[in-house]
Amino acid sequence: MNKEIRDNKPVVALFVTCLVDLFRPSVAFATIKLLESYGYTVVVPKAQSCCGQPAY
Repeated sequence: MNKEIRDNKPVVALFVTCLVDLFRPSVAFATIKLLESYGYTVVVPKAQSCCGQPAY
């Protein structure tokens, strides 16, 4: 069984956009730190694709 489920903590999936990944990775890490400080387990899905944000 997955550790997140055994701990009975709320689980949040964080979608990190390609722009954040390339230009402001500190924002993603700060978001994870904040969510974890409130007791959430943060999961970053491995198979993320572009959301189209650069087009806007």
